[in-house]
Amino acid sequence: MSIAGAGAELVRRPRLRFPSAAKVRGWLPWYAFVLPPFAIFLLVVVYPTFQAFRLSLFRQVGGSQQFAGLYQYQRLANDQVFVNALLNTVILGVAFLAIVVPLATVLASLINSLHRYATPFKVIYFLPQVTSAVAVAVVFNYVFQPDWGMLNVLLRAGGVHDLPLWLADPRLDLTGSRAGATILAVFVGIGYFMLITLAGLQTIPTELYDAAAIDGASYFQAWRYVTLPSLRPTFVFLLLTGIIDAMARFSDLWTLGGPGGTPARSLQSIVMYMFQTAFTGGDMNYAAAIAVVFFAIVLAITVVGYRAFITGEIRRRGRRSVPLVVTTPTLATAVVEEVAVQ
Repeated sequence: MSIAGAGAELVRRPRLRFPSAAKVRGWLPWYAFVLPPFAIFLLVVVYPTFQAFRLSLFRQVGGSQQFAGLYQYQRLANDQVFVNALLNTVILGVAFLAIVVPLATVLASLINSLHRYATPFKVIYFLPQVTSAVAVAVVFNYVFQPDWGMLNVLLRAGGVHDLPLWLADPRLDLTGSRAGATILAVFVGIGYFMLITLAGLQTIPTELYDAAAIDGASYFQAWRYVTLPSLRPTFVFLLLTGIIDAMARFSDLWTLGGPGGTPARSLQSIVMYMFQTAFTGGDMNYAAAIAVVFFAIVLAITVVGYRAFITGEIRRRGRRSVPLVVTTPTLATAVVEEVAVQ
């Protein structure tokens, strides 16, 4: 046999085998269970997404739709209100995550160290998450009232004379409308972030803490060198899901600032602007273009975030053959780094 014939014999593709009719009939009941949710997914997710892409390429002329190409996206590039809404979304999202992730980590660590009465704290912190976002926003609207709101009443009783305007102040400062909206978001979301972090804490092997204790590490050192590195996958999950949730904020901001994000559009997010454009302005094609841009941003953040996480994990696994750099506490750090690359 020639070399070419031998090579062809080695790379010969396996023969395809189709399932028998009896086996296919045995699968039918399972397909019947899968079909309804799959049909609903196509109806309420895939079809609207396709329609949004299609509508963004048209414009309304009289009673008919005419193909316009990238006309709607050219409008977006020159729309300062859209840029302002996108900037507000980024500011509110970054401020929310910068506060809620560290705070949830600290609270989860404290609750995880409790041997008794941990459940009431979990319930108390998680209650705002299961409460209607509109109801919580209405309550906070009264709390942040400049003249008679509970927060300013407490500040006045404490001797503060220059009281902040809170939701009536569009400036970007610690007592403006964005600060009030961030406080509301942290109040609502802290329970969810804390419970997810607590679940991550309970998956950390106790042997790591025993190694840290044998090495003479204090509670803070064990938390710094054992707890935080072990929570890295949890932090990645919370950051990615938190970014998506922060960008999709709507009901609470609408309740606080109305459709225009009052005051001075400082509370108008990209989702609020899309809703206002579609149902108040009646321009469905322009709103569809906003939705497509929003979809592209969320998709890019998700793909880049998970890719960076996977790349980081591959690099950490690749360090298996590299000698461990032992720092204080020595034994605990060595154990953590060994577990991290596995």
